[in-house]
Amino acid sequence: MNDVVTGGGWEVPVGSGPPGKADDRASGGHPGPEGPQTRDHNDEMRRVLDLARRHLRTDVAWLARFSGDHQVIDLVAGDGDLVESLVGYRVDKEQTYCARVLDGRLPAVVPDARADSRTANLPVTRDLGIGSYVGTPVHLDNGELYGMLCALGTEPDPNLGERDVRFLSLLADVLTDTVSAIHRGHADDDHVRSVIGEIIDSGGPTMVFQAMFDLPTHGIVGAEALARFPRFPSPDGLRTAPGSGSSGDPGGRRDDGVLSPAHWFEQATSVGLGIDLELAAIRAALAELPRFPRGLALSVNASPATIASGRLIELIDGPSADQVVVEIAEREGNHELPTTLDRLLELRDLGTRIAVDNVGVAYASLRRMVQFLPDVVKMDRWLSMNVGSDAARRALVEALVHFSRQIGATLVAEGIETADELRVLSAAGVDQGQGEFLSPPGPLPLPAHGRCVAVKHSRLAATAMT
Repeated sequence: MNDVVTGGGWEVPVGSGPPGKADDRASGGHPGPEGPQTRDHNDEMRRVLDLARRHLRTDVAWLARFSGDHQVIDLVAGDGDLVESLVGYRVDKEQTYCARVLDGRLPAVVPDARADSRTANLPVTRDLGIGSYVGTPVHLDNGELYGMLCALGTEPDPNLGERDVRFLSLLADVLTDTVSAIHRGHADDDHVRSVIGEIIDSGGPTMVFQAMFDLPTHGIVGAEALARFPRFPSPDGLRTAPGSGSSGDPGGRRDDGVLSPAHWFEQATSVGLGIDLELAAIRAALAELPRFPRGLALSVNASPATIASGRLIELIDGPSADQVVVEIAEREGNHELPTTLDRLLELRDLGTRIAVDNVGVAYASLRRMVQFLPDVVKMDRWLSMNVGSDAARRALVEALVHFSRQIGATLVAEGIETADELRVLSAAGVDQGQGEFLSPPGPLPLPAHGRCVAVKHSRLAATAMT
């Protein structure tokens, strides 16, 4: 059996070495899911490692990276159980053959590690069962040392020699561009993790609040908490990608170059801090709950992964839990549906209401409504847009009005931007609304009333004049 295993590329604290560097945040410090580009790089490196192993007739070949005072094996190709024990192996660099090859204490090839006095008594020889070894340095495209490309046999091999070292060195040169690209990605991850970590540690993002209104009576019923972030302290900013539009904000980069809140949450998730950033935002929002009149609700956004973590309940549990609405946001993240449903039941037991955000006609939206049976259904802002002149949109809104009434949920229209949209949505039977036209997001205190009251008064005045 020929196995090639990857440790994910960054600080994998597995194996028999000392424990890896770990973020003490509960969501972990993993860099996130492997993207297509990373998969392509790993595939290329796997082919090189397998070529090295087969040509040198060794049991395994690996690519190791130097991280501070440690050596971390990220990628391994080979046969048998040794592969599983090596992937993620992290050890003090000074205990390795690689460090000794680099400083000249060992030659690049050791045909019989157990008979060689320089290696026979090293702990790593015993721990890994090394019989023979060949290693050569791998450099980045700027000349900086990245790590080592190594081949290891569990038995001595007297046929290994300088010719094999030269071949392995050629393969190391082939890897230069690939490891350089990966290294830059790791540096970007570290930068993103550092900046987001500072925001979390300083109390979370700045929170603003957008009022929500009862459309039949025009009275204020609550507000949604929305996160606001500083400009990213880098000439290039965060990595750009289209956002999914959660927390009431569109995703991606705005025209003024400032990254949207959705993009910040996406980047936090990509470096393992998504849950921590969400909780920091929710904690900051809940800190303002004492300023809400008792009858008004505070809506906070949380992904299914954050809900499933169980940490959200700890924040909300208290005498004002029945004033809180948890909006289930569409963000990427690993979560188990049964666990999420269990946590939602626990939140409901506190009196907290559950909302499903960004509901449209997509299959995912309909599925989430059936799965979560929300107390509040928040329509996607796309349905509010130009609803007065679009018969198809009006029909969809009316369908959601009917569905919401059937399940006993409150229907909220987001993104109301014009008086005409407000009029049509009210006439269709939508229960509540929010948007720039009614009241833009801002700091507390909440407005006493929104634009809907002004529209109502203008209509009354027009009626009186006729």
